[in-house]
Amino acid sequence: MARKGLGRGLSTLLGDEKKNEEANATQPVEVSPTIEERETTQSTGPSYLPIHLIDPNPYQPRVEMDQEGIEELTQSVRNHGILEPLLVRKHPSDPERFQLIAGERRLRAAKGAELEKVPALVRDSKDLEMMEIAIVENVQRENLNPIEEAEGYRRLIDASIEAGEGLNQETLAKKVGKNRTTIANLFRLLDLPDYVQETIRSGVLSQGHGKILAGLDGNRCKSAWNFVLKEGASVRALEKFLKSKKEKSEKGSDREVKTEETPDPNDPTSIHLRSIEEALRERFRAKVKVSQKKDQSGTIQINYYNNEELSRILESVDVEL
Repeated sequence: MARKGLGRGLSTLLGDEKKNEEANATQPVEVSPTIEERETTQSTGPSYLPIHLIDPNPYQPRVEMDQEGIEELTQSVRNHGILEPLLVRKHPSDPERFQLIAGERRLRAAKGAELEKVPALVRDSKDLEMMEIAIVENVQRENLNPIEEAEGYRRLIDASIEAGEGLNQETLAKKVGKNRTTIANLFRLLDLPDYVQETIRSGVLSQGHGKILAGLDGNRCKSAWNFVLKEGASVRALEKFLKSKKEKSEKGSDREVKTEETPDPNDPTSIHLRSIEEALRERFRAKVKVSQKKDQSGTIQINYYNNEELSRILESVDVEL
């Protein structure tokens, strides 16, 4: 299914990386590499820039790179050169240098092929737009694992709030061509314990596993996680495992599991509570857990990891210490 871009001609700038990078060689655009002429080509045509003057994108959401894929691309670059220009901006603190916006794999391959210069489009981009393009580029090409994607979206929302733009899950979903539920489910992965996140990041567990585990608390999550690792269980097998545990708990054979069992995701109360959690997460930019008992009493738990986060949460509710 086609995915929407940023609405700023991003698809034109980015194109199809694999097709362009591994296509047959074409005639390169001849552009003078002098600084003076580079200035005149900003936001218009490609320039050939010395590779040692291009710094990585500080907002690159992709942590893990497929080394085998990079090596294959490096060989293609040796044979055909870089056929699709990188996207860069002038370095904000050094006018003689540049920062990469899009094209991390091509830049790494060019370095591996020991190229001295690479074709690049120089454009004016603010930090927020630079972060946005880097995330969407990877999402469109399915380069990110679910945790990287969720972390990238979280950083983008946080940065937009700091910039006074107030991006939320709904507007973010429109920008990246996903529905809001998909974005919300990705954010829930960030509430998982670190040990679960790492297995999703490495590909041992899928996003589907993570979605189920995100509905479990404490020992219940750890038990289900261990089951998946030990049995190599699929998402469906995990669901059956939890259903079996629930049936046993209802018979009184496992009361502890019963108290921690995941609620029915289709229950109206559960849906309402999850909506409240998502709204509070956006408000506080922190992990929030809302639980409710049968008598309608309940708790709201807000987690923070340092004094800076605590201060931010308190400021958001106008509490001064």
